[in-house]
Amino acid sequence: MGALLLRRLLTAIPTLAIVIILSFLLMRVAPGGPFDGERALDPATRAALMQAYGLDRPLSEQIGRYLWRLAQGDFGPSLVYRDFTVTDLVRQGLPVSLTLGGLALLLAAVLGIGAGLYAAARAGSLADRALMTTATVLTVLPTFVTGPALALLFGLRAGWLPVSGWGGPAHLVLPVVALALPVAGAVGKLTRAGLATALSQDHVRTARAMGLAPVRVLLTHALRPALVPVASYLGPAAAGLLTGAVVIETVFALPGLGRYFVQGALNRDYPLVLGVVILYAGLIILFNLIADLLYGWLDPRTRG
Repeated sequence: MGALLLRRLLTAIPTLAIVIILSFLLMRVAPGGPFDGERALDPATRAALMQAYGLDRPLSEQIGRYLWRLAQGDFGPSLVYRDFTVTDLVRQGLPVSLTLGGLALLLAAVLGIGAGLYAAARAGSLADRALMTTATVLTVLPTFVTGPALALLFGLRAGWLPVSGWGGPAHLVLPVVALALPVAGAVGKLTRAGLATALSQDHVRTARAMGLAPVRVLLTHALRPALVPVASYLGPAAAGLLTGAVVIETVFALPGLGRYFVQGALNRDYPLVLGVVILYAGLIILFNLIADLLYGWLDPRTRG
């Protein structure tokens, strides 16, 4: 397991460095700038602002200075939110995004694995077909459809749950469910397919021949190998939940990183957009690393 971790880290560090440099270059070559607005600034003021933020320096020097500050944990000042640094904004928005994504991932795993187990235990039955059909439908529905639909049905029409803002647990129900449903559908299908393969293996047939209870066979002998494809999917799924939360946070007016990312992109706030992108990239790499370690635990043959 230690060798697997070392290999993944040796891959992750250059990947993150490439993401940082490419993101920096793309932000700089994009048309427009942070000081372009409906009212044009006079040349002297614009030049002073460019000099104050180091935007008048050569591109190579800007990249070098940014990487040096980043190595010290400094994401730089926001060009739009003048009273805050990017680190301050991340500190405010990250807990909201992580809470939303974490709860959605947990709910998706519980619903998906539970549905897959139930369907596999009743293979070929009407319940099995109904659950897998539902899982397929949920998988193809994007969050920008499920989010407004849930808000309309359970918030605006039924009046059961709030549809915007950040307050008590009730404010989390709709956005968490909207994020979790597509992932739950995919996890359910993967669990069902993995169990179908695992139940046909020799050691499982031997356990059945020995007279073990079907539930024990399913949970003790078949579930662990069946969860290997689920583990492979959970890393990208966790990353997708975090980045997909940009849409959900906008729909439900949640004060997460998604709001700052959208506003930063619209206003050409280079440090803010770069800070959020780097943070997202780091979390995506971390989630995939955890998924690889989980994969290695479930299937020791992959540790190599």
